[in-house]
Amino acid sequence: MNGKVQIVSKVAPGSFGDRKVLIQGYMISNTKPLMVLLHGVHGCANLKEGNKYAALAQMLVQNSINAMIIETSRKTRDRERYGEDRSSWAKEAFEGKTYAMDLFDVASALSFLNRNVRCTSLWLWGFSLGGLHSLMITGSMHDKILKEANLENPLPIDLNVHGLILSGSGDEARPENKLNVNEPILDSLPEKRLLLKAAKNTKAGKVFAFYGSMDETFSEEACRRLFDLTPTKRSFVILSGVDHSFRTVKGTPSIAPLADMINYLKPYLFKHPGPSSNNSQKTQYLSSKHQ
Repeated sequence: MNGKVQIVSKVAPGSFGDRKVLIQGYMISNTKPLMVLLHGVHGCANLKEGNKYAALAQMLVQNSINAMIIETSRKTRDRERYGEDRSSWAKEAFEGKTYAMDLFDVASALSFLNRNVRCTSLWLWGFSLGGLHSLMITGSMHDKILKEANLENPLPIDLNVHGLILSGSGDEARPENKLNVNEPILDSLPEKRLLLKAAKNTKAGKVFAFYGSMDETFSEEACRRLFDLTPTKRSFVILSGVDHSFRTVKGTPSIAPLADMINYLKPYLFKHPGPSSNNSQKTQYLSSKHQ
């Protein structure tokens, strides 16, 4: 592409609502890695100014990494109209949507990218539920979940995933957050054992996990359990003072967590996966920006 950035906007088949899975992002060269960003439950991921995933995609491109953002199907996409009323947004946009439907959407987008995009390596970066979806897919459990929901698997092949990044993804929520499981998608989560099996069987070449020390949704132990089960784990990284969504540092809005995660990953992004390692690198990463 002669060093020029190409803005991409595509649509893959979705399972719910408008039945569209939006794929947006930036391509700079097919000789560079491709990072696919997966949002959390009820999340909005697009190229609009101020969107967390847009900022992350732009940072990746600045570091010579192709970036694609996936936004799953829903009834409405006007999140701004609901302001701070997250509960009403979740109900209006996702009521009736199941976990299996959301997993279908991610598999559909990855199938589209696998058919249409060629890069040196594929990386999946999932936030919260997005990380769980990526484990289910790289651990080959998505087919079982989709079949049980009478959904055709749009991704019947194993992807060659060079790297998997989990940001704030745990195997069970903190007890005080149990009420959240009554919300759409969360009210139909698969059994925990299936998630643990997927983590144990993931075929991703390298697995990294980031955890915010002020995560209000998952405990550190819940996130470590998934990471520790993966056969190709590399580093478990703690960001001091960072929240579950990686949007704030000690309560103050900041893009520093996104920049810090990219800076940590940069040495690995242009390397092909080596032999599997069972050594967990439990690194506490304290950025000077956070201290």
